[in-house]
Amino acid sequence: MTKYVLEIKLMSPLTSAAGEGRVGIVDRDIAFDNLGLPILPGRRLKGLWRDAYRDVVDAYPRCRQNPTSVDQIFGDSGQRPNDGDACIHIANAELKNASSLKEWLEYLQHGEIPRLHADDVVQHYATVRSQTAIERLTGSAKENTLRLTRTLKSGLVFWARVNFTEITPDPALLNALALGAAALKYMGTARTRGLGKVQCRFLEVDVNGKKKNLTPPLENNNLPSINSSAFAQSMQNSMTQTSNAPLGSISKPTHILRYRLKLKTATVIPASDGDPNTVVSRQDIPGSHLWGIAAWCYLNQANHTAADTTFREAFLGGGLRFLTAYPEAIDNQQRMIPIPHSIRKSKINDNLLDLVTQPQRDDPPKRLDQNYAKIGTGSLETQSVKTERNYHHARATNDRRIGRALGAEVPNGGALFTYQSIQSGQTFQGAVLGSETDLKQLQTWLQSPKEVHIGRSRSAQYGEAEFRWIDDAPQKLNGIVEWDGFTTSERPANLDKRLIITTLSPLLAVNDRGHPIACFPIQELANTLGVADSALKLLFSFTRTEAISGYNTHLRLPRQQWQGIAAGSVFVFQLDQKFTDKQLLELEHKGLGLRKGEGFGRIAVNRQNNLNLFEEKQLDDPKNVDPPNKPNADDIPSNLLEILKQVVQTYCVEEMQKYAREIADRLAKEHKIPSNSLLGRLRLFLRHNKPDESLEKLRKPAKEQLTNFQINMTECYFFDLPDRQTLFALFNKAWTNPECFTKDLIENKVNELMEDFDEDIRNNLIKTLVNNHTTKLRDGFLDYLISALRISR
Repeated sequence: MTKYVLEIKLMSPLTSAAGEGRVGIVDRDIAFDNLGLPILPGRRLKGLWRDAYRDVVDAYPRCRQNPTSVDQIFGDSGQRPNDGDACIHIANAELKNASSLKEWLEYLQHGEIPRLHADDVVQHYATVRSQTAIERLTGSAKENTLRLTRTLKSGLVFWARVNFTEITPDPALLNALALGAAALKYMGTARTRGLGKVQCRFLEVDVNGKKKNLTPPLENNNLPSINSSAFAQSMQNSMTQTSNAPLGSISKPTHILRYRLKLKTATVIPASDGDPNTVVSRQDIPGSHLWGIAAWCYLNQANHTAADTTFREAFLGGGLRFLTAYPEAIDNQQRMIPIPHSIRKSKINDNLLDLVTQPQRDDPPKRLDQNYAKIGTGSLETQSVKTERNYHHARATNDRRIGRALGAEVPNGGALFTYQSIQSGQTFQGAVLGSETDLKQLQTWLQSPKEVHIGRSRSAQYGEAEFRWIDDAPQKLNGIVEWDGFTTSERPANLDKRLIITTLSPLLAVNDRGHPIACFPIQELANTLGVADSALKLLFSFTRTEAISGYNTHLRLPRQQWQGIAAGSVFVFQLDQKFTDKQLLELEHKGLGLRKGEGFGRIAVNRQNNLNLFEEKQLDDPKNVDPPNKPNADDIPSNLLEILKQVVQTYCVEEMQKYAREIADRLAKEHKIPSNSLLGRLRLFLRHNKPDESLEKLRKPAKEQLTNFQINMTECYFFDLPDRQTLFALFNKAWTNPECFTKDLIENKVNELMEDFDEDIRNNLIKTLVNNHTTKLRDGFLDYLISALRISR
């Protein structure tokens, strides 16, 4: 399959700021992933590419062309097709060879004490620069203005994947993107001060990895066509097809079809929380997102339109019910469920108790830290959803020359905002309920595996996922097939005069006047069971509420915000009669409340009876997670060895500096240190081509200072020297026999870092480091020792 990438080569150091720093280390840091590999966020690439293409579009009308508009390619606010919907998705830009590195880095960074840290990888690809403000009158640095900025090294090459909504992109669209890439020259911060110069190309890569440059140099004023007519016509035709599709049927759900979503990039599922400049993400994937994906796939089929009876009955009439996707357990790929709010933990001994069946003890309980679990007899296996925060800014719109946000106090000045997102690599499971016929038709519309985009900002950086059907065919809905997070029983238990309802997704209800209300629909429950509402008496409940919102992508309008009962709420009713297992099972299958087609109102009936919980096991605890398998030792990336080389060298430098400071501190207390002028001359001798001859030219008073200045080197393993050598002899010996300086240190660190590597690879790396870096390390040690001695004075 042909894929398209935006290639970015750094022609100068670049700071792709992450929006935050590290106290005491760097004030402005770069963006990198959890392994330490640098990235260029996709949203920034999209904005820069968009601005660069806008410059091209401004020039094309003079060449008598009607170019494809910017909004038609990169999108505008909202997501209505052919009117603001982006036709491309831009992923984060990663190092060109990052895929070959990730497997090894995950292996080396695993464990409580990893052999390789993410910071080691960051230091390999970036350097830290210092800068300060200068006082105009004095020409000296201003106080409290020192800033440290991390920059990526020049010469690095990044690739950003570009996906199209159309399977075969129009040639005019490819020309437009290629010209926009050619016009993109700078990115990142401080681009007017020598940073951020880049060279971009738009590439086509075939299945064999062969690249084709779609950004050729412009010669003889031969401008490629970026006329919008063909592209716009194809989009219009795809939205105005007629339909003779078969009819569907609305019926109660009898079958289930489960699916899996694996996030390939971070994903933002907006929740109604946070401040105006922060988007907080949900920790699950509502069924409405898959509802939209399935509806879009249906409308993209030949002769399908939104006026079809099949579409209206399946998607608008509730014929298909798309349930919420919850995290998948990492140990056995089982779908987890929200933890009921009645399950608490003791503050004294962390023992678990279910307040539905166990009386509350004297010691006050506390809520659990996690949100999802597998619930079995005696155990609660929990797992967290990993999230991250990314900083973004909307640039000023009144002047394109301003490349930053000016603040809310400036009209159209842009703003700084934050996205919380679900980290990539996590897997979620959901299900679709319906009749067997409707579900089989759904499999023909939405085939797997399929790359889909969900959530907010899915045209750049966020929302890319892989969709797969778990079941080959619809399964009959019975027993505990739907909610296998409860592993205690196969069917709802028929309790004596009690009914326990646990909400497994948010529940939406209305009052008698039709207004949303966060209240349990007792009347609907009574009607479903065929009893009077007076026969149901609520004994107690453990509830939470949440605001349910959304966005109507077709109308480009936010949906009405509802206050609903949160998932995990528990209601215990007293009954005057018993119900059959069939009645309770049908109640589970049907659900309660409104918007059942989007997965709301799913419940579990009497599943919390006699759980007898006593311990919590965290599935994602590093102690319980199996280490990653060792990668193929025959395919070690060369850039991995370069990272390991730098780690060893950095370690050696830090160790030598530590010993140099210890020597200087000890000598400052016990001896008279030579004068600063003599130490300055020694520093020059170290940089001389023939240091031995330079040292011999010292006059007698200077030599006496060194002779009387004795160092006990028995505690310093860098040198193979006799006891009580003078500083003069120390320098002389270090210059004449440098190999004894760091060889043992290098060997020990390489063997510790690469204990699982082949012996020949380790020996070659040790030999390379000793031959290429020993002199540099020796010079650095002696120079640092002299500096430490001068400071000790």
